Parts: sequence; C-alpha cells; structure tokens
Amino acid sequence: MKTEKEEIVSVLGKIDLFIFTPGFEKRSTMVGLSLNPQLVSCAYAFQLDENYRVSSEHLSLVRENLNNLEIITYPKNKPFETFELLAEKIDSYLHTNYKDTKLRIVIDITAFTREILLILLRIITIPFVADKTDITLVYMPAKCYQKDWLTKGVRDIRPVLGYSGLLSPSKKSLLVILSGFEEERIHTIIDAFEPSNILLGHPNELSSISSELFKISEQKYVELKNKFQHLIIDEGFTFSCQDILETKQIILSIFQKYKDEYNIIIAPLNNKISTLGVAFAGLVQEEIQICYASANHYNIENYSEAFDYFYYYKLESLI
Repeated sequence: MKTEKEEIVSVLGKIDLFIFTPGFEKRSTMVGLSLNPQLVSCAYAFQLDENYRVSSEHLSLVRENLNNLEIITYPKNKPFETFELLAEKIDSYLHTNYKDTKLRIVIDITAFTREILLILLRIITIPFVADKTDITLVYMPAKCYQKDWLTKGVRDIRPVLGYSGLLSPSKKSLLVILSGFEEERIHTIIDAFEPSNILLGHPNELSSISSELFKISEQKYVELKNKFQHLIIDEGFTFSCQDILETKQIILSIFQKYKDEYNIIIAPLNNKISTLGVAFAGLVQEEIQICYASANHYNIENYSEAFDYFYYYKLESLI
C-alpha cells in the first residue's frame, strides 16, 4: 500500500522495534526522520563495517531523532557471519521483550543491499520470529537515478545464503533476469553462469514506479534483448515494481513452466519491491536459486532522488 510521507506515523502507529540501514542515499534516512520518537520503543541500525562517510552522516541524523538507537555492525561480503549476527540480535530481542502480545516491528528496506535484505527476510520468516511479531516493511521509492552510471565492476557473484536452490546436474540452466538499469552487472552474471538459456523480464508500465523510470528500463531491456537474442527463450515476461505478490506469482509461474527441463537461477536486478517478490517465491519453491552480484564501486554522488511517499507491506500477507 502507498502512503504520503506526512501520514507514515499514523499508518505505522506504536513501534516496538524499528530496523533500518543507513545508506549513501538520502532516502535511507526518510523513514527514521519521519517517525515520532515517542512512539518507537527501540531501534536497530544494521551498519556495514566499511561504510561510506555519507552513510555515517545519515546514521547520525536518524540517531538525533531516535536517541534509543543501537548500532549493529556487520561485515562486508561475509554472508554467513552476517546471517548469524542478524539472527542472534533478533532472537535476543524477542527473548527479552516478547510476552503474550505480538511485537510490532517496522523494517525500512530502502537501503539494504539485495543480499542483506534477502538474508533478513529469511530470518524474519522463521516461525519462531514470525509467530511473535507483527512486521511491516516500508520502502521509499526513487524518482530518478544518476544517469551516468550506478555501479562499476563486480566483486563477486554468489547464491544468496538461504536461497541456494536444489540444482540437478542432469538439467540445463535457465537464468531468469529481472532487468533494471545496471547493464554491467547483468553482462557479468551472464558470463559467469554461462546459462543454457536466458529468460529476460522487464517492469510492466502500469506498475512501474514512474513513467520516466519505465522508459529508461525499457530502453535497456531492448538493448539486452538484442545483445543476447541467441540465448533468450520465449518473449520474456513482465513484473511489478509495486506489488510484491504479483511478482511472486509471476516467478512461481515461470518455475512451474520450466522446472522439469531447467535448473532455475534468478537474478533480481530491479528495485527492492520486485526483489522481495522473487525472494518470497524462493521461500515457497526451494529449488529456485537466487544469485547476487556485489558491486566494486557505487556512484554515490547524487545516486538517486526520492519521491515524498512510502510503500508499506504487512509481512503476514506476503508469506
């Protein structure tokens, strides 16, 4: 669902635990700065141990508003250690605070990397956590992105922890790509996996965040389609950048269609909402592998410009 920035406090109400990560984009602060500190009992900032200076500045801004904020630092490019740290911290919080009523937790997903977001999702959908919590996911969308480049170089390509899939050596590989703005990442992933075939997806116009972003992504989609025509099967597919359940169902339909012939490997390279759609599909069908390509460099100067509204989703309606 969508709400204006001014309405977010009334929409979320009293919050037992607020979780976010400080990023180099200004929009990573918008939820934390919009909250009423009197209504937030506890807050966690999951911060990368090699963070950008501007990210630390953004963290300080939120901390001025939420003075009960605790900082938890996780290591870069170490998913196992990160999973254990996040799981231990959330487990400890529940053991300390859960009584008889579900705890209201709000997670600002705006600035988490796709990998950390999927790892966090795996943790909060564990029955021990899900049964004791009422979790809302909040996202502030970008109105526009840096036009020159977003990322440069790929450090590593790996299956996301908890979404490694069940791959059969007797099947061919199908790389399913939810395309966005980062051509180099897509090219590198294709080169690394050397898939038998590619199924290329792009946002549908009606559920894109904006017409401007749709036009940019559509142009890049056409370029990708032309470049890799020899590997592409079918006419591709469209997905939603606003509706998590819609994207989830699309991915599950693709899995059902191709599972007998192919190992399904998915690269979600559009926004966080469509990435969550892929993740929830992966939670349903554990044969699906979801991969992540970590970037060497981000163009942190004017990376994005934010809208003045939020999307929010109840976790229980998505599982």
